Amino acid sequence: MSENEEQTESVVEEAKERYEIAKTAFSASRTQSIEDTKFYLGDSDNGWQWPQNIALQRSTIERRPCLTINITAQHVNQIVNTIRENPPSGKIMPVDDFADKKTAEILSDLVRNTQATSNADDIHNIAIEHAIAGGEGYWRVVTEYESESSFDQVIRIKPILDPGMVYIDPFTKELDKSDAEWGFVFEDITKDECRRMWPDIDVKSWTDDKVRGWVKEDTVRVADYYCVEFISDTLYQLPDGTAEYESKLPPEILVQLKEMVASGELRTRPAKRKQWRMHKLVGNHDEPIETTDWVGSILPIIQVIGKELMVNGEVIKKGLVRDLKDPARMVNYAYSATVESIALQNKIPYIAPADAIEGYEQKWDQANIQNLAYLPYNHVDDAGNPIPKPERQQPAVLPTAQIQLLQLSVEQMRAASGQQAANFGNRSEASSGIGIQRLKMQGEVATYHFIDALNRALKYEVRVILELICSGKILDTKRVVRVMGIDGEAKHATLDPNHQEAYTEHQGINQEDIQKIFNPTIGTYDVIIETGPSFMTKRLEGSQQLSQMATGNPQMMQVAGDLIMKSMDVPYADQIAERMKKMLPPQLQDEKPGDLPPQVQQAMQQASEHIQQQDQIIAQMQEALKQAKDKEEDDDRKLDIEAYKAETERMVKLSPAITPEQIQALVMQTMNDIIQQPSLFESPQQEQIEQMPQQPQMPEQMQQMPQEEQNPQQV
Repeated sequence: MSENEEQTESVVEEAKERYEIAKTAFSASRTQSIEDTKFYLGDSDNGWQWPQNIALQRSTIERRPCLTINITAQHVNQIVNTIRENPPSGKIMPVDDFADKKTAEILSDLVRNTQATSNADDIHNIAIEHAIAGGEGYWRVVTEYESESSFDQVIRIKPILDPGMVYIDPFTKELDKSDAEWGFVFEDITKDECRRMWPDIDVKSWTDDKVRGWVKEDTVRVADYYCVEFISDTLYQLPDGTAEYESKLPPEILVQLKEMVASGELRTRPAKRKQWRMHKLVGNHDEPIETTDWVGSILPIIQVIGKELMVNGEVIKKGLVRDLKDPARMVNYAYSATVESIALQNKIPYIAPADAIEGYEQKWDQANIQNLAYLPYNHVDDAGNPIPKPERQQPAVLPTAQIQLLQLSVEQMRAASGQQAANFGNRSEASSGIGIQRLKMQGEVATYHFIDALNRALKYEVRVILELICSGKILDTKRVVRVMGIDGEAKHATLDPNHQEAYTEHQGINQEDIQKIFNPTIGTYDVIIETGPSFMTKRLEGSQQLSQMATGNPQMMQVAGDLIMKSMDVPYADQIAERMKKMLPPQLQDEKPGDLPPQVQQAMQQASEHIQQQDQIIAQMQEALKQAKDKEEDDDRKLDIEAYKAETERMVKLSPAITPEQIQALVMQTMNDIIQQPSLFESPQQEQIEQMPQQPQMPEQMQQMPQEEQNPQQV
């Protein structure tokens, strides 16, 4: 036996051993999960909400009412539909310096497009419904060729309709099972289908193995077996500070790195590299039918758990239904007993002497079954003595406790789920709008752990998809990919795994045509989950608010009418918005030049040139005005200086009759007079002089001088 044959046989043996381990670990919880889901789907036909022995006794032996009032389904549907109205969404965020914010936005839109093309919303809803009802739900991420004639691979999300067909490593410690080392996804197919798909397999030689379940009388079990292998490798430190395994480095780069390691510039260390593989196993075949490498680092099976806790070494998983079983049985018993009591009101037995109905027993036996026109009886005996006539007893009054039990059973359902009457739109103890809203919030908080479990699962899903995109091995060729914004609008971007930068933009032929090129293999990205109303819900609420604002402020339609109309979900809203946009003032027009007609572009160009010429003329006029102003100020200064000189000469002539102190006071007074003279343009120097303190008045001797001597300029 060759080494490869030994390895393939060991894979099959290992897989079946692990399957038995997982089946034993999940046996009890799976049995309870099935019972919980059946209880959630119980109705009057299947009777799944009644214990089998009691239902058989009441309906067959005692012939008593055995009603099913399925209020449980409404409690589950309330949570499921709330999640459908407010679906969580994943968002990609850059982590290191090599990642780009624009690339992160495109990756978010690319993941959203992958979810949309896979109908992921329906897949998520099925899984969360299983989780709320039975405690666990699953789906998975796969890769497949884009079409039968294509070599390009795409990423898809696939549903798993039966949670009982999934088994994951029970020894995991992480809540999202990201540390799982193996997992199974099973499918039962007919033997005829197995022969058609794999004609080389001898299906007839397989014997029934009902215990292990791989081969049954008419079906064969097929398994996608995911397992991780730990391969010895060497981790190299790269010059940019990042690290990479030796097996993933190109030979020419590896030679250079080894030289740098030898010189002590870089470091290496031995490490274990995780390599995921998927083996397809069929029935009792002794080797995998197919083996492929999975490029991700975590198991691509996503699970959403309603509630999971470990008790005394045993993992307990359950949803909402298990806590509702007994209150729901109270409802069924109470309604069945009440209906039985009311139905028997007209079938109260008669009390009659035996002699009175002698000979008429057959008619009296049908008294409570058929609507007989009359009931004969013997009114006298053989001796002629009168016989009392038969009389029906008074009907029993419906007990008050039974009526209270009906009300109490329904209240116990709400108490067990934590939901309030306001959550179902029923009349509650609160009468105001605020009070009702608070009760609704209380009910949503009581069941928020289911939404949180879905958030954890969705984060895991986006992480799996992100790893596949950023690996460069699935989307490994340059291609134009479709991306989808949060508003559902489809756009396109160019994915190039060989691009030198994380993100660049190139101008197209038209100015409005911008080509976005991104390389997801550069940089590191992480995932966050945003929970809130869907885009359609936000759009509806926003449209209502904008309409109210426009009603209170009509001027708003003149500046934002196109946006308000575009938010409305009415026919021709986009066309009306475009027309209103053209009527906006010029300063609010944000159209690109390429969107305008050629004649309008030419007119705008001419207007722009004319404005530039006018700006030049205005600048020249301002410069000329400044020069004229400076010249006028110089002339005023010259006049002031000449006046000062004349006054000084006059003072010199009068100096024999004036003391030095008087001359000083006279000079200061003259300067004040000059300063106070009005001027066409005030200079900064004049403002400083005006702020100087006033000097004392002229001496009396100067004041008594002849008028012509005081002011020689007037003579």
